[in-house]
Amino acid sequence: MTETTSEQLIARYMDERRALARLLVGQRLQPFLGLELTLHQLRIVLLVSIGTATTGREIAHFLRISAPTVSASVEKLVALGYLAREASEEDRRVTRLVATPMAGDIQRQFLGEPDPSTDVLNSLDPDDLHALVRGMSALRCAVEQRS
Repeated sequence: MTETTSEQLIARYMDERRALARLLVGQRLQPFLGLELTLHQLRIVLLVSIGTATTGREIAHFLRISAPTVSASVEKLVALGYLAREASEEDRRVTRLVATPMAGDIQRQFLGEPDPSTDVLNSLDPDDLHALVRGMSALRCAVEQRS
C-alpha cells in the first residue's frame, strides 16, 4: 500500500473545501434567487434593515449613486413592501426609512440565522465530528502561529 504524501493530502483537502463551499453557497443563495429584487434594490434593503442607512442621503452616500436613483429605488421598495417611511422624532420633515418584516426575513437569510450547516454537523458520526473539530482547531492554531 502506498503512503499518502502531505502534498496529496493538501490537494484532497483543497478539493473537498472547494466542493463544500460550492454546496454551501448554493444553499445560501437559494432564498435570494426567487426574489423580485435587483441586486441594487437588495443592497438598499440590507443597508436599511441592518441600520447602516436610514435616509435617502445615507443610501446615496454608501452606494455612491445619485439622489434621484435612490428615490426611484426606494419608491419601488416601499411599493413592494420591503421598506416603510416614518417621520423622524427630531424633525418631522425628515423621513426615515425602516425595514418591514419582509426585509427582516431577507436580512436573517443573508446573515444565515440559523446556520443550516449545524443540522449537517449534528448528523455526522461522533468520531467524524470529533476529528473535524480537532482538524479545524489544528488549522486555526497553525494560522495563528504564522500571524
